Amino acid sequence: MYKKGKRKKMLNSEKIKDTKVFALLMFGGIGSRFGWEKPKQFYKINDRTILEYLVGKFVKMELFDRIVVVSPEKYIEETERELKSFKDSVCIITGGDTREHSVWNGISFLEKFAEDDNIVLIHDGARPLISEEIIIQNIEQAMKFGAVVTAINAIDTVSYSENGSKIEEIIPRSKLFLHQTPQTFKYGLIKSAMERVIDSLYLFSDDASVVLSSGHEVYYVQGSRLNVKVTNQEDVEFVRFLLENENS
Repeated sequence: MYKKGKRKKMLNSEKIKDTKVFALLMFGGIGSRFGWEKPKQFYKINDRTILEYLVGKFVKMELFDRIVVVSPEKYIEETERELKSFKDSVCIITGGDTREHSVWNGISFLEKFAEDDNIVLIHDGARPLISEEIIIQNIEQAMKFGAVVTAINAIDTVSYSENGSKIEEIIPRSKLFLHQTPQTFKYGLIKSAMERVIDSLYLFSDDASVVLSSGHEVYYVQGSRLNVKVTNQEDVEFVRFLLENENS
């Protein structure tokens, strides 16, 4: 689907250069916490919707053999309109009842294109500032380990409480990591892990936890505090500020 020249310049491993890499961009939720009339992917920041900005970034990288955009069923037509300039570069499919059901829809869609050792990178649509460096590290490390999650160390002191009113334990923050996306896997691994728990996908909060439940190890890729997740209007202003100053 894409020219491979840029991929060969950006990726070091000969094995990685020759493998197929797929992206699942997750826009399946309705963003109720965002407090807007539509899902937050349609919110404009500097004249571009979050949806258009992120998809455009992934297309421009020329790293992926297929980019799949997962959308709420109610907003499929609007998603298609927003991405009409990318219609030859992306596939748009319907999401599910929960995030992991939406991921499963994407994994199922890729079955006719992907082989077990191919790489699938899963990224939240609400994280528009993801860097090319982190994406590349995800691909390279997933080839090596089979399963990786982008994460950052906790910087605040964290405590555990059984009843929510009294501290039971202070947990060393050096041992705590905050998960981000991308979360990236060999296709056969994530597919088989999800099949094992297909009737209880609603219990899982992210893709790494599904893979861990299958007994497979998951490794970290260093994330960034700039890889912010847009949840509310304050996050939008932070993203806007970063975009306006990204060249400086």
